[in-house]
Amino acid sequence: MTLPYDKLTLEDKTMIIDKTLWSAMFIKTAELMKEGKDILSDIDSRFGDGDHGVTISRIADLLLKAVEEWQTNDWNLKAFFGEIGNKITNVNGGSAGPLYGVFFSGLGECLSNETSSDAALLKKILRSGLDELHLLTNAKVGDKTIMDTMIPAIDAATSSPDDVITILTNAKDAGLAGAKASEQFVSKYGRAKNYKEATIGTPDAGALSCTYIFLGFYQAVVS
Repeated sequence: MTLPYDKLTLEDKTMIIDKTLWSAMFIKTAELMKEGKDILSDIDSRFGDGDHGVTISRIADLLLKAVEEWQTNDWNLKAFFGEIGNKITNVNGGSAGPLYGVFFSGLGECLSNETSSDAALLKKILRSGLDELHLLTNAKVGDKTIMDTMIPAIDAATSSPDDVITILTNAKDAGLAGAKASEQFVSKYGRAKNYKEATIGTPDAGALSCTYIFLGFYQAVVS
C-alpha cells in the first residue's frame, strides 16, 4: 500500500502553507467537526451534558465564518488565528469554547507579520497553541480531556523533521492514538469526574473532537 506521504518530492519537502492552504485546513477541520456532531453528543451524554457535538458544530460554523472573512480581509496569520480565537472563546457549551478559543488564538502568539509558514514555522505555531492552552488548564495526558489528544499530537509534530507532510502525519497519528487511549482513563474533570471508574471504556468527547483538528489539517494538505 502506498500512502500519500510515501511519494515526497523536493517540492513537497519545501512546502509553504499559504493563505489558500491554511484556509483549506480549517475548512476541512470544520467539515469533520460537523460530521462528528452526533457521535460526540452521544459520547458526552453518557457522563456529561450531551451537548458537546452541538458545541463543536457551532465552533465549526465559526471556523468557516473566519475563513470566509479572511478572503476579503488583508489579515496576516496572527490576525487570522486571533480572529478565530475571539469568535470561539465565548461559544456556549461548557469548557470547549474557551479551550479551543485559547488554542487557536495561541497559534499566533509566536508570530508577527507572517502571511505563510514553512515546516519549521508550522512546528512553532502548533507549539505556541499548546503553550497558551497550558496557561488555561492544568490537565495532562491521562486526565481524560482534550489534552489526551492535544499534547501527544503536538509533541509528535514538533519532534518531526522539517517537512510539512511528515509533521501533519505524525500529529494526526499521535492525536488519534491519544484519543483512543483516553478510553482507559478515569475522568478527572467536569461532570464526568463524578462517575469515576465508570468512565473507563468510553473515550473522552473532547479528546475525540480534538482529533478533527489534526485530521483536518492532514487531509487538506495531502488531498
